[in-house]
Amino acid sequence: MKGFNKYLIQIHNISGSLLSLMFVVWFISGIVLIFDGFPHASRNDRFLHLAKFKKQDFEELQAPPTSFKGKVSLELCDGKAVYRVKSGKKAQKTYDAKSLEPINSFDEEHAKTISASFTGYPVKEIEKLNELDDWMPWSYYQPLLPLYKCKMSDPAHTVLYISEKTGEIVQETNRRARWSARFGAIPHWIYFKKLRLAKDSWRLVIIILSSFGILMSITGIFAGFVRLRKRKEKGISPYKKFWYKWHHLAGFFFGFFVFTFILSGLVSVTSIPDWMVGVNSKEKVDIEWNQKLDLSGHKNTLPKEIFAALKNKEGVRKIEWKTVLNTPQFRVYYDDYQKSEIYTLEDGKVIPLKKFSLADIKQQSEKKFKNTLFSVVEQQNYDNYYSGSAMYYLPQMAYKIEIDDVAKTWLYIDPASGERVKKLNKNSRLRRWLYRFFHTLDLAILKQYDTLRKTILILLSLVGLAVSITGLMLSFKWFRRNYNKLIKTKKL
Repeated sequence: MKGFNKYLIQIHNISGSLLSLMFVVWFISGIVLIFDGFPHASRNDRFLHLAKFKKQDFEELQAPPTSFKGKVSLELCDGKAVYRVKSGKKAQKTYDAKSLEPINSFDEEHAKTISASFTGYPVKEIEKLNELDDWMPWSYYQPLLPLYKCKMSDPAHTVLYISEKTGEIVQETNRRARWSARFGAIPHWIYFKKLRLAKDSWRLVIIILSSFGILMSITGIFAGFVRLRKRKEKGISPYKKFWYKWHHLAGFFFGFFVFTFILSGLVSVTSIPDWMVGVNSKEKVDIEWNQKLDLSGHKNTLPKEIFAALKNKEGVRKIEWKTVLNTPQFRVYYDDYQKSEIYTLEDGKVIPLKKFSLADIKQQSEKKFKNTLFSVVEQQNYDNYYSGSAMYYLPQMAYKIEIDDVAKTWLYIDPASGERVKKLNKNSRLRRWLYRFFHTLDLAILKQYDTLRKTILILLSLVGLAVSITGLMLSFKWFRRNYNKLIKTKKL
């Protein structure tokens, strides 16, 4: 047993010596991340930058043809109505809404104009990029290349990226956000461009580092209890030397937090095997509610017919075509990119869509889940599994469908549209706790008091930093001892 204990402690000493600096960086950058993430172009700002439609803008516009596949929306671009047809995460094609001819590219003058309009300052310098740079290290942006990189002459040193293919702003950074990312998001998420663009390699690096970190923390917790038994006097730690004593104390009391932090980081880039939640993958059936857009159901309804039916004709920025529960929908957006007024067709006429009742959702569920037990209830408030965010809007009131399939699937349905806005199963519910709770303290009660949540996160990160810094000092001493031994051996 003594040999086994010595073996585990040796593993902790070696892994800690190799990883301690990395964990110092991770905890410092994690604190920065609590306040600032990776720079991004605000969806709200970009949406509010869209021009508002006027009645004459709808004249001569054609209905989107059934050949359009993907997500279809109507916007104004350079004073011209265009259809944006999106497929995949970022891939998009743009069409003139009058002629339905594709618009394959936007020139440099367009990039300068939209950049100046967006910031209120002229472009100081413009560069055409044929590959992604450090501030766009995601491979799913590849379909938007080439990009115009516009450096603005504003006090914030803003840089905007406009896609030549779509004419849209796709990224925004400024000097403060860039420096914040250098100390926060980039080292914490290992967002180095070449590595991040190679998604599988980046993921493998995170998995390897996190796995060794988990091994380090588990053996460290074990070593802490072994050392505890060796104390000769009153007190918790048997050590007298400063760095040894405080590393032992910090690790003894907060080692479990370090473990959960590393574990949640690993979960963030991996999937949880179904067997861990007692699900037989062979029996698992994909439960779906939403459907792809079918423009044939929209009966070639012209945009001017939609506009004529609107209750509020002032301030329309965007119209989106949807198919939900085999019903055509037209979603009209004004000053909120997350919320819309919804219209449908009845006897060929555009009319406001009535909200779906609980009975409606039960009826639709009976059609979709004929041979499976289910229940439908009203979800009146946000909870630990269902809550909105600045990035993803979820209506506070929704219908929750609990399905008795092998994965115990939950669907959340928006009463306004009948669309499924969230889907959870045994796997994703466990992942929610292992990742979002352990990594960000995502609890409904704490999200109501976000300042308190962030304060607790900072305090926990500071104690994690204490464990890491004391470990780093011991690592330095360990490397120095071994280096000195090596020098003496060579001299002999």
